[in-house]
Amino acid sequence: LLEELEIFPDRIMEKMVAVLNPFRGHSLADDSDFLTKGTDLAGPLCFCIILAITLFVSGSKVYFGYIYGLSAMSCIMMYFLLSLMTTNSAFTFTCVTSILGYSLLPIVALSLLGVFMTLRSPVGVTMAVVAVLWASLSASRLFIAISGDKDQRPLIAYPCALVCGVFALLVV
Repeated sequence: LLEELEIFPDRIMEKMVAVLNPFRGHSLADDSDFLTKGTDLAGPLCFCIILAITLFVSGSKVYFGYIYGLSAMSCIMMYFLLSLMTTNSAFTFTCVTSILGYSLLPIVALSLLGVFMTLRSPVGVTMAVVAVLWASLSASRLFIAISGDKDQRPLIAYPCALVCGVFALLVV
C-alpha cells in the first residue's frame, strides 16, 4: 500500500538519519539525485502534525494555522532564494519543501521535551539554540549536496537558521 502511495519508509529513515547526524560522512542522503528525485512530503507533513500536537499537549495555544502558514511561506521564500543563488536549476519546490520539513526534526524533538519540562528557563533556551543550530546545519548540508557549491554554505545556513528560529520561538 505504501508503494502505491509512493511513500518509501527507507528513504524517510535515510533522510531522518541525515538530519540527526549533520556531521556524518558521505551517505546516500548526500547524493543530489537521491534528494531531488526522491522528494517526499510524507515525513515533513508528519513532523508538522507532531509539532502541532506536542504544542497543543504542552498547554500552549493551538498553532496549527501558524505552523502550516509559516511552513508554506518559508518554503516559498527559500525556493526563490535558492533559485537566485544557483546558476543551474537544481532545486524544485518539492525538494526544498522536503528538506526544510525534514530539518524540523530537532525542533520537533525540542517540542517533545517541552511537553515534560518548561522551556522558558535558561536550560530550555539553550536547548532551543542548539536545536536551531542543529537544524540549520542539517538543512544547509542537504542544500549544498544538491547545489554542489560548498562555499555558499554560510549563505544558505543563515536563512535556514532564521526559519528554524521562528519555529523554535513557537515552541519556547
